Parts: sequence; structure tokens; C-alpha cells
Amino acid sequence: LARSRQPHVDFARVPNFGPVSATGVPSIDSTGLFDEDEKTEDEDGPDDDDNDDEPWVGASAAGALREELEEGPELEEIASSTPLVGAANGRTGRGSDGQVLRPRRRVPPPTGAGEALSAEERRPTLPGRQHVYVKTQGCAHNSSDSEFMMGLLQEYGYILTDKLEDADVCLVNSCTVKNPSQDSAMNLVKRARADGKPVVLSGCVPSADHSVIEGLEGVSVLDVSQIDRIVEVVEQALQGNSVQLLNKRRILPSLDLPKVRRNSCIEIIPISGGCLGNCSYCKTKHARGKLSSYSEDAIVGRALQAAAEGASEVWLASEDTGAYGLDIGTNIANLLEKVADSLPPGMMLKLGMTNPPYMLAHIDAVAKILQRPNVFAFIHVPVQSGSDPVLKAMIREYSIADFSTLVDGLREKVPELLLATDVICGFPAESEEDHQGTLDLVKKYRFAVLNISQFYPRPGTAAARMKRLPTSLAKSRSTEVTALFDSYETNSHMLGREERVWFSDTEPKHGQTVGHTKGYVKVVVKQEDSLLGRSAIVRMRKATKWHLEGEVLGEVR
Repeated sequence: LARSRQPHVDFARVPNFGPVSATGVPSIDSTGLFDEDEKTEDEDGPDDDDNDDEPWVGASAAGALREELEEGPELEEIASSTPLVGAANGRTGRGSDGQVLRPRRRVPPPTGAGEALSAEERRPTLPGRQHVYVKTQGCAHNSSDSEFMMGLLQEYGYILTDKLEDADVCLVNSCTVKNPSQDSAMNLVKRARADGKPVVLSGCVPSADHSVIEGLEGVSVLDVSQIDRIVEVVEQALQGNSVQLLNKRRILPSLDLPKVRRNSCIEIIPISGGCLGNCSYCKTKHARGKLSSYSEDAIVGRALQAAAEGASEVWLASEDTGAYGLDIGTNIANLLEKVADSLPPGMMLKLGMTNPPYMLAHIDAVAKILQRPNVFAFIHVPVQSGSDPVLKAMIREYSIADFSTLVDGLREKVPELLLATDVICGFPAESEEDHQGTLDLVKKYRFAVLNISQFYPRPGTAAARMKRLPTSLAKSRSTEVTALFDSYETNSHMLGREERVWFSDTEPKHGQTVGHTKGYVKVVVKQEDSLLGRSAIVRMRKATKWHLEGEVLGEVR
């Protein structure tokens, strides 16, 4: 825990803070701030953090400190000695359940303004009443993290806004997979700071590389394992303090935290954090660390809570769903069965991304679950390259034969399966023959969803030290793969069919309501908001590369 020195904060009076360093950041005696497990990372680095079998489940809905930290000083103690009033329930100190009640500063009303106060001047200045702009980048796991943080902020009283210009503070939940995604996050941080707004940078960018905020004034950072402390960090940011919570916790944030879903129909549940792989190009491992799985009961409980709140779909997210449970004595097939069994009628389940190695052991069991009426027949298996030598250089821990075994085995048992994959073009070890192998693989499987990217050397990864191919060559190869993908479509065989479609989204620009078939083919119909969260029989009238256009026949439920 570190924070920048601010003029109104007397660090000499703050317990456990040592002298201020030459950089203006007070040194900290961690005694009392962290448990022994949280003082330092393991000697092997941030990826080597230990894991507990059970996630912490005692989070306060008001965003209180975790129980394991309650003996130490709270973040609020660094504030000035201004009298404190009002907490979540009108008191200061600790509630009867032991939760930390956040004191709020007493802010005197402006004098002499009278009735001439503008709307901006009348905006409440008490902590927990300002407007927060949240920008999310990256994967489904990141989206879920943002929804948890928004839930905590909103429950505490903060107002979420979709416009940066209306915000008092900006929260950027970042992605470190590619250079452009990180650059986008950092550009937004700089833009918000240029507008004079305090910024909280969370997600995989600061979690993977602590140096990214060097030279940035007024920017607080939050590790992916500390999202349940977002309220405290935002409070301090609004008071002019820069907070750094970058220690990696051994215990995952609770799945019982409040949420604000971007899509009210879809509940994204992170089933684990981190992975067991060591891909040479991947920066996400530096951020998320080693595999740490939530218990099956915690995941089922979250799914049932979402159902009670009106969600109609549950998406299971992870850096590698196939590795789920290997650290706690279970596996992905067991989890899928338990979640599918628990869902109420009409609610659908969708499996997130899996790498081939650990899913190979569960082909039959997973195929059986994908055949269930309440599970979308969808799987996302990133292959990354159609060449074994390139896969070896990537340290992907499988061969093209392994990938084919998995895909062919699932397709044989689940003919309607929609297969999504990813490829990286221009990896340093990729020859022209290797590139041709990727093209051949795309021709063979005609992937319905294909995420194509050029290789980006991410700092600190093994692949960044390899000799790069010319950028022009990587670009031409990605263009060639894109052209091949664009040359075919996978939906025309469904023309004229009558299928049940589960609706979950709206495209107002086109006046359409969006849903998916059991085989997860995207279907659009004329906009009818009453269909959201429900399913109906639809006749497919038109097929395009990306979706089907249909007509609702009835049997809405």
C-alpha cells in the first residue's frame, strides 16, 4: 500500500507510516496493514501466489474492508482531522457485524452563493455522492470485475454515468493482452487527468506492470485481486490522494458482492482466476497469476442469485475454463453439471474460453452437457496457430493433433456446436509454411467465429525477446487470414428453419432485438423489448455472414 503525499495529509500522524521518501511517497511499515500472507509476493514473482481452496465470502455489501484486514488502520485514517459524520447506517466506527463503517467528511456549504448556485455547484460533495465514469476493456472476466466494482460503488451511493465529462472521477478497468488495448487505456487515463479528474486504473495493465503509472499524477491503481476495495480507493482519489493497492491477495474477491450488470439479462460469473499455462507471449498471466478456483457451491450460489434478480443467461468466465478446479480437487465437467442442474427453467448456461490441454480429458462429459436443453452448444478454443513448431515456441502445451481431437470429438457428439477460435499472425517463429498451416486449419474447420490479431510483443514476456518478423509481413498474413475468413459463411443452412431463440440484447441503431439459438447462432428480429430475457420460436428468413434475420412466430416464454 502506497500513496502520493498530498499537502493536507500529515503522514507523521498516521500510524505505520514511516518517513516520506525523496520521491514524495511515504514509506510504510506494513505491520497491521496486511496479514503475513499479503505482505510480499512469493519469491518466484507475482505468478507464484498461493491459492486457498475457498474464496473469501464475507464481503460487506457496502464495500467494507475484508475481515482479515480489520485489525489494521483503515484507508480513511489518512484523511485530515476534519470531523467525521454519517456512515452507511448513520454511525461511525464498526457495525454489529464487524463491518467497517466508512465515515464521511463534513463539508461546509458554500457561502454567499444563495439561489445563484449552478447545478454543478449544487452537486453533493460528500464521499459516496459523486458521479463515476467506468470504462471497461478486455475479456468477460474483466467485464464481471467492472460489474462488481460498479455494484459496490452504486450501493455505497455513487452515481454511475456514461459520460466522462459528467464524472467527478474516472475508473478505467484495463486489458493488457495487446499493445493497442493498453495504449487505449493509458490514453483515457491521460485524457481524464488533463480534464482535472482523479483516475483509478484497475485491471490487468497495472496488475501486470506496476511501472505504467510512473510520472502520472493523480492516478490510483488497483490490483485485479483487490476489486472489492474500490469504494475506499475512489474515496481517497476524490480527496486528492493517490492510492496503490497492488499486493496480490491469496484469496479471490467474493462472488457475493453486489453487481450492476451492463446487460441485465446476462450474469457473467468468474469461476477462477489465473491459469496453469506459461504462454511465451501472454502478459495476462503476470496480472492474474496462477490458477485459483472458486468453489462449486459459491458459483452455483451466484447463478441462483442472478436468476432471482431476473438474469436469463449465465456465462462462466475464466482465463482457461478447462483448468477449473484442478487446484481444489474438482473439474470443469463436474461444475458444468452442477450449474446446469441448478438453473431454473428458461435460464441458459454458456461456457467461456478454454485451452485444449485440460479440456481433452473431458470431451465426453462436456459434450453430454452441451447437449442439454439449457446449455448453449458453444465453445471457444483458441488455437493461435496451425503449426506445431509455432505452438511449441508459444509454449502452448498442445499440438494441432490435440486441438483436432478435442474439436472433432465435440463436433461428433454435438453437431450444432458453434466453434470460436483465435489466431496470432506473424509470431516471431512463424515461417511461410507455418502460416500456410494456419490457413489450412481455417479452411478445414470453417470457424464461425475467428478472432485474428497480429503479434504484439508484450514487455516482460519471453516472446518479446525473440527476433520479430517485419511488421509488414505480419500485417499481410493477417490480411490473408481475414480474407479467407470473409470468403465463407456458416449460417445459410439454417434458412427456413423454425428455432427457439433466447433474446438478451437490443441494437437500437438498427431497430433490432438480438438473441441466439441453442447452437449460439446470432439471430435478429424487429425490435420488441418485451422479448428481452425470454425465448420464442423464430423462422429464419435471411442469412448473413454474422447473423440470421428472423420472424417471431410465437410460443414466447
